[in-house]
Amino acid sequence: MRIRSLTWPLLAVVPFLAACRTLVPSRAPRFPFVVSPAVADTIETEVLSSAVRLHRLVNVKAPWRAWVLDVNMSACATVQAVKGEPTAVGRNTTSVLLSRLPAASHAIAAVNADFFLFAPPGVPTNAHIERGTVIAGPGPNVLLGYDAPRGLFIDSVRVSGAVTSAHGTVDVLNWNRPAPNRAGLVDARWGVPLDTLVRTRALRLEPIVPVRQDTSTGRYIARTARSGDTLVFGDTLLLIVPPAQRARVLAGDTVTVQRRLTPYWPRETVGGRGVLLIDSVVGADVDKEGNAGFQGLNPRTAAGIARVGTSQRLLLAVIDGRQPGYSVGMTLRQTAELLQSLGAQRAINLDGGGSSAMIVRDNTTGALRVRNKPSDPTGERAVGNALAVLGVCGGR
Repeated sequence: MRIRSLTWPLLAVVPFLAACRTLVPSRAPRFPFVVSPAVADTIETEVLSSAVRLHRLVNVKAPWRAWVLDVNMSACATVQAVKGEPTAVGRNTTSVLLSRLPAASHAIAAVNADFFLFAPPGVPTNAHIERGTVIAGPGPNVLLGYDAPRGLFIDSVRVSGAVTSAHGTVDVLNWNRPAPNRAGLVDARWGVPLDTLVRTRALRLEPIVPVRQDTSTGRYIARTARSGDTLVFGDTLLLIVPPAQRARVLAGDTVTVQRRLTPYWPRETVGGRGVLLIDSVVGADVDKEGNAGFQGLNPRTAAGIARVGTSQRLLLAVIDGRQPGYSVGMTLRQTAELLQSLGAQRAINLDGGGSSAMIVRDNTTGALRVRNKPSDPTGERAVGNALAVLGVCGGR
């Protein structure tokens, strides 16, 4: 079902097409979207499910073209982080990531998500938590998360753990994000070979009672790491211990391992870079994030959260760019102002450029379609992870 909107009631005028100025407060999103002509010349809305709409916004003057998934999280819809691989390593297109979800997930659409490394390929730069499993641990930036009690949130998540022996306690600060000067744990989901310096500071923890998905505590025996301990397999863990704490856990010790995320353990997370909106106000650092090229006109993927009473809506926007005469893209500030105009109170910038992709399942045929126009000459780019929208009731 497609709804074409060409009427323009008086709403907050968004001035970013002429110049970057301060916006008046945003309004809650509605079905179908009706926004000021200063934002878009035309809007087309497709009904993907009872809870999900897809809006296509076109501004001819700029020019730019954007696709916005509008997800009513209080209806039969939820989200899932999708890595598509058993470990943090690996790249696939957003289309492939969406196609790998089982039919029972009722996957409707997906967008690319976090920034990622090219070597090792596809490792997300921030936390990737999928169905409660930590595949890549938290980094320094904020993330987009979801769990049933809290709903959607944009926040930071930290590791809070400990490895305790008869000789003392090592405070664990990293999990599946190894660094030579921070105590951390690495499990089999990481999948990235440890570099030489990190490996020299590692102990192998062999399980007696391993930490499981539904527990946060386990018992292990500490062993000297072997030369081949660059990867972790099974229930074994590697403990990275900086020199200043090395005397607290020795080879041969029986240790208790506690690993937690704080302030909460989300069910799903993907990372981003750049907080676009905080309480409906454009983020103070939106013009300082990254270099001038990062801040400037680019294809963009971004996520906004709109709360209306007790209901939440997720707004996933993909803006095409680097295509003169068709769509030049948006700056970080313009992306923030677009989501602000559509009703978001909080928003985060996800990976953009050639990674930006909006994939939607056809209601009739079930086929997956790339709805935007990726900027790479070869089309859709392989990425590190994606965020999928599922047509599932009750938040799973």
